[in-house]
Amino acid sequence: MAWFVHGCVLIDLDVTTSSVVELYWEVLALLDDPAQHRTGSGWERAVLHCVDLLREPLAEVAADPHRHASRDERLALAPLVEIPRQVLVGPGDAERSFPMACWNAAGALLDGVLSPYRAVGFVVCVGYFSQDQDLAWVREWQVRYEDEPDARPALDAEIRAWARDRVVGRD
Repeated sequence: MAWFVHGCVLIDLDVTTSSVVELYWEVLALLDDPAQHRTGSGWERAVLHCVDLLREPLAEVAADPHRHASRDERLALAPLVEIPRQVLVGPGDAERSFPMACWNAAGALLDGVLSPYRAVGFVVCVGYFSQDQDLAWVREWQVRYEDEPDARPALDAEIRAWARDRVVGRD
């Protein structure tokens, strides 16, 4: 689910609609798998709500055995952009990608779905496209994580503290 939301964040920046549709179908295919990790967290509940809300708007895309990129774009782009942003971040202007990326990374980290390093990577990736964001702090974590292996346990703790601050009150 974390990768699906990450795809939704990047869909109008750097990821194709078809690839996010594929991630959506992967999530659907795994929903009933008893081996899947379930936490019941606010992050998980919100993402599952997005998946449910997308069932109807994406039904036509799913029904077509000969999917193609232009059809996916026409039918799936708007729901894949707007529904997750509305549910996960709330109403607002189009620039909700960065807050959504932060919340997704934080929620997935705290649920044990992403490592601290991967969570930071999610934020840095989206930050690349959000030039107005001050990302020195998160880029510093990434560089320190790569350059200072002995500091990783302390960095993990810092990153987890950042994640807890992002999800407080949202569960």
